[in-house]
Amino acid sequence: MGFIMKKPISLLCLCAALTAAFGLTGCDTFKSRAEEKSGVFDALSPRTQKRLERGKINPGDTMDMVYIALGDPDEKRDVATASGSSNVWIYRTYWEQYEGSAWVGWHREIEPAPGGRGYVIFHEPITQDVYRTHIDEVIRVTFADGKVTVVDQNKR
Repeated sequence: MGFIMKKPISLLCLCAALTAAFGLTGCDTFKSRAEEKSGVFDALSPRTQKRLERGKINPGDTMDMVYIALGDPDEKRDVATASGSSNVWIYRTYWEQYEGSAWVGWHREIEPAPGGRGYVIFHEPITQDVYRTHIDEVIRVTFADGKVTVVDQNKR
């Protein structure tokens, strides 16, 4: 008999469940971000709109365009440079990797012996699944004067 480690509910599942249960909207999707920034999005060319929908950003894009394409960053930094200041948005991905199972103890069960004389003791090992959390930086976007100057993206 082993224990099963309960994995955290993903934000997507939680958002879907809340939407279904309470009729809420506003999950962080491309469509919701494009509607939120509709003034910016509607003014873009159809080609640029499609590019943002695919999550592609280019130097020269505005902060609003990056937000529409990628959503809120995991981290925002202000960076001072010799030529002035810039903003850096960092996007990360989070995932878990199964590492196997680990022994965590014993489960003891005591039962009456056959014939009613004494007891039989059973010991079963208890194991728990082990997961290692990984955090990878996927993309780093640098802005100067509100426009993208550098897109630093990991290639997998």
